[in-house]
Amino acid sequence: MASTRCVYCDATLQPNSMFCLECGQLIPQSAKPPVPAQFSPGASLAAASPQQKAPTAVSAVEPVPLPGTLPWQQRGTAQPEAPAAEPAAAVEVRPHLTRAELVFSTGQRVRISGNAVIGRKPAQTAQATGAQAIEVEDDTRSMSRVHLFLELNDGVLVVGDAGSSNGSGVQRDGVLVPLESGGTKVEVGPGDTVWVGDVNFVIHAA
Repeated sequence: MASTRCVYCDATLQPNSMFCLECGQLIPQSAKPPVPAQFSPGASLAAASPQQKAPTAVSAVEPVPLPGTLPWQQRGTAQPEAPAAEPAAAVEVRPHLTRAELVFSTGQRVRISGNAVIGRKPAQTAQATGAQAIEVEDDTRSMSRVHLFLELNDGVLVVGDAGSSNGSGVQRDGVLVPLESGGTKVEVGPGDTVWVGDVNFVIHAA
């Protein structure tokens, strides 16, 4: 606010006048209005009026990491270890057989090194096919005259039902799998049990 009297002609000034009406001079204005004590930088909060509240403190907020700034994305820092791969399942490899021994539930033991025919009376069929005849005693007559074919070639032994009346099967790890009558031959190996009717035999490497 300007002074109440002109500093040049000492004339009385009108409130808020910028020029003196008597001499026409510009009335000097104060550079900056005084600051109230309660708003001065060193003012105490205790001196503030009851209606004024102290400013609420702002808690610090942790900065969010930007992509590429995480610890494991920095060069030269240790990378997290990948979980170890599970070992591959073991593949069953059957031994190469040059000869096999058949141990029957009747007590017979027979060795083969090629093709063979098993039954109660297999001699004629074996002779016609050039195979070894294995005649098995069977008081229950559950076994057919020509019941089972065996083929041992290139170290692999396979068996197939010859169209028997009471069927055949291969037992492995406690599981019995029937053979198709007069159908596809199945690979067998040491430890397997082969059923021919009510008689069975276990295969061993010889």
